[in-house]
Amino acid sequence: MSPDALPQISLGTAVLVIFVICAGFVLLRGITRMIVGTLVLGVSAWVGFLVWQMAPGLSLDWFGKSIAWFNNGLPATAFLAAFFIIGKIARTVARPFGGSSAPRKPQSLAGTAVRLVLALIPTALISLFVAALVHHGGSIAEVRDYSRKSSSHEDSGKAGLFQQMKDSINGILPASWIQALDPNAQPNRVALAKLIAAESKSPQKPMIDPQTGKPVPRAIIVSDPALQNLAREGKFSTLLRHPLLTKALDDPKLRSLLKNLNL
Repeated sequence: MSPDALPQISLGTAVLVIFVICAGFVLLRGITRMIVGTLVLGVSAWVGFLVWQMAPGLSLDWFGKSIAWFNNGLPATAFLAAFFIIGKIARTVARPFGGSSAPRKPQSLAGTAVRLVLALIPTALISLFVAALVHHGGSIAEVRDYSRKSSSHEDSGKAGLFQQMKDSINGILPASWIQALDPNAQPNRVALAKLIAAESKSPQKPMIDPQTGKPVPRAIIVSDPALQNLAREGKFSTLLRHPLLTKALDDPKLRSLLKNLNL
C-alpha cells in the first residue's frame, strides 16, 4: 500500500495519540520507571540517530564504497546495544539490591495528575524524534519525485503525504530545531541531491542557470560515480547522508547555483 493512500491525520492529532500512550505507561508503571525508561529510550535512539547519520561516511572510510546493509545495520545495532547497556545500568542504579516486596500504596488524585503532567516529557521527546524521521522521509520523497519528473517530464502538481507532513513540520518547528534534528535534509542539501538525481537520469540534457541563461558547467555538478549510482538505484536516503555532499556544499559557487536554480 502506498503511503499516500493512508488516511491523513494532523500533527496535533498525532501528538495527542502519543501523549495518551505515554500517559498510559506513566499511570501503569509509575514516575520512576517512566523517567528511567524515557531516558534509556531517548539516549539509545539518539545514539542510533547519530550513527545513522555517520554510517555512509564510515562505510566509505572502511570499505571504500557505500554498502546498503552497513548503512542500515550499523545504526540498528548501535541502538540495540545502547538500549541494552544503558538499560542494564539504569536498572542497576535504580534497584541496586533488587525489587521491593512491599505492597504499593494506592495513588491519590494529586499523584495521578502529577503523572499525567510528567507524561508530557516522553511525549515531547518521542514527538521530536518522530518529526525528524517524518521530515527526512519528506526530503527523500521530494528527491524521488523530482527524479521521476526529470525522467518522465511529467509533474502531477500534488505533493505526497510525507512531503505535506514535512511542510507542516517546517511551518511549526523553528528552523534551528529542524537543523539540529535533521541536518542531512537542509534545503541546499536536498537541492543538490535533486540535481544529482536529475543528472543521473538524463546527463545529456544541460542544466540552465536562470540568472545567466547559460548552461551550467558540468564541472560544477557533482557527478561522482558513487553518487550517480545511488541516485539511479533510488537510494536517496543514503545519497542525502553521503559525506561527498557535505564536501561539495563547501563550494560557494555551488551554493550560489543551488540558490539560483530554486530546486
